[in-house]
Amino acid sequence: MTAAALTPSVVQKEYIHSTVTRGTPMRLVKYWFKVTKVTDADWIVTDTYFQSTGTIIEYNAVTLDSSTDGVQEGTVGLTYTHSGTKLTLSGGTTGTTYGYVVYSED
Repeated sequence: MTAAALTPSVVQKEYIHSTVTRGTPMRLVKYWFKVTKVTDADWIVTDTYFQSTGTIIEYNAVTLDSSTDGVQEGTVGLTYTHSGTKLTLSGGTTGTTYGYVVYSED
Protein backbone atom coordinates (compact mmCIF):
# COMPACT_ATOMS: atom_id res chain seq x y z
CA MET A 1 0.00 0.00 0.00
CA THR A 2 1.04 3.55 -0.67
CA ALA A 3 1.42 6.05 2.16
CA ALA A 4 -1.37 8.61 2.39
CA ALA A 5 -2.68 11.60 4.30
CA LEU A 6 -4.57 10.59 7.45
CA THR A 7 -7.61 12.12 9.14
CA PRO A 8 -7.31 12.10 12.95
CA SER A 9 -10.36 10.77 14.79
CA VAL A 10 -9.54 12.99 17.80
CA VAL A 11 -7.79 16.37 18.05
CA GLN A 12 -7.69 18.28 21.36
CA LYS A 13 -6.17 21.73 21.86
CA GLU A 14 -4.50 22.69 25.14
CA TYR A 15 -2.84 25.98 26.08
CA ILE A 16 0.26 25.43 28.22
CA HIS A 17 0.34 27.73 31.24
CA SER A 18 3.61 29.25 32.50
CA THR A 19 4.16 30.44 36.05
CA VAL A 20 7.59 32.07 35.59
CA THR A 21 9.00 33.66 32.43
CA ARG A 22 12.37 35.22 31.69
CA GLY A 23 12.88 37.10 28.45
CA THR A 24 10.20 37.35 25.79
CA PRO A 25 7.37 34.94 26.64
CA MET A 26 6.15 32.33 24.16
CA ARG A 27 2.50 31.33 23.97
CA LEU A 28 2.60 27.53 23.85
CA VAL A 29 -0.21 25.36 22.45
CA LYS A 30 -0.33 21.56 22.50
CA TYR A 31 -2.52 19.51 20.16
CA TRP A 32 -3.22 15.91 21.17
CA PHE A 33 -4.28 13.54 18.39
CA LYS A 34 -5.43 9.98 17.73
CA VAL A 35 -5.23 8.51 14.24
CA THR A 36 -5.29 5.07 12.62
CA LYS A 37 -2.02 4.46 10.79
CA VAL A 38 -2.43 2.11 7.81
CA THR A 39 1.03 2.08 6.18
CA ASP A 40 4.58 3.11 6.95
CA ALA A 41 5.13 6.83 6.21
CA ASP A 42 1.47 7.91 6.46
CA TRP A 43 1.16 11.56 7.44
CA ILE A 44 -1.08 14.21 8.98
CA VAL A 45 -1.44 17.63 7.30
CA THR A 46 -0.71 19.91 10.25
CA ASP A 47 -2.28 23.07 8.77
CA THR A 48 -5.61 21.24 8.41
CA TYR A 49 -5.92 19.62 11.84
CA PHE A 50 -3.79 21.76 14.16
CA GLN A 51 -5.06 25.30 13.61
CA SER A 52 -2.08 27.21 14.93
CA THR A 53 -0.31 30.18 13.39
CA GLY A 54 3.02 29.34 14.93
CA THR A 55 6.07 27.16 14.72
CA ILE A 56 6.20 23.51 15.73
CA ILE A 57 8.78 23.16 18.49
CA GLU A 58 8.07 19.61 19.72
CA TYR A 59 6.20 16.48 18.64
CA ASN A 60 5.93 12.89 19.77
CA ALA A 61 3.77 9.83 19.14
CA VAL A 62 3.38 6.12 19.89
CA THR A 63 1.68 3.54 17.66
CA LEU A 64 -0.08 0.53 19.18
CA ASP A 65 -0.53 -2.52 16.95
CA SER A 66 -3.42 -5.03 17.08
CA SER A 67 -1.93 -6.76 20.13
CA THR A 68 -1.46 -3.33 21.80
CA ASP A 69 2.32 -3.57 21.61
CA GLY A 70 3.71 -0.09 21.08
CA VAL A 71 6.39 1.58 18.99
CA GLN A 72 7.66 5.05 19.81
CA GLU A 73 7.29 7.05 16.60
CA GLY A 74 9.52 9.84 17.88
CA THR A 75 12.67 7.71 18.02
CA VAL A 76 12.06 5.66 14.88
CA GLY A 77 10.84 8.10 12.34
CA LEU A 78 8.34 10.77 13.31
CA THR A 79 9.31 13.77 11.18
CA TYR A 80 7.86 17.18 10.39
CA THR A 81 8.32 18.90 7.03
CA HIS A 82 7.55 22.62 7.31
CA SER A 83 7.33 23.25 3.56
CA GLY A 84 4.72 20.54 3.12
CA THR A 85 3.20 20.92 6.61
CA LYS A 86 3.41 17.14 6.96
CA LEU A 87 3.85 15.24 10.22
CA THR A 88 5.04 11.88 8.87
CA LEU A 89 4.53 8.74 10.95
CA SER A 90 7.26 6.54 9.51
CA GLY A 91 7.80 4.13 12.39
CA GLY A 92 7.55 0.49 11.34
CA THR A 93 4.26 -0.33 13.08
CA THR A 94 0.68 0.20 11.88
CA GLY A 95 -2.29 0.58 14.20
CA THR A 96 -3.65 3.31 16.45
CA THR A 97 -1.32 6.26 16.91
CA TYR A 98 -1.55 8.65 19.87
CA GLY A 99 0.58 11.76 19.91
CA TYR A 100 0.98 15.48 20.33
CA VAL A 101 2.40 18.54 18.61
CA VAL A 102 3.54 21.68 20.48
CA TYR A 103 3.50 25.08 18.78
CA SER A 104 4.94 28.42 19.77
CA GLU A 105 2.16 30.72 18.56
CA ASP A 106 3.10 33.87 16.69
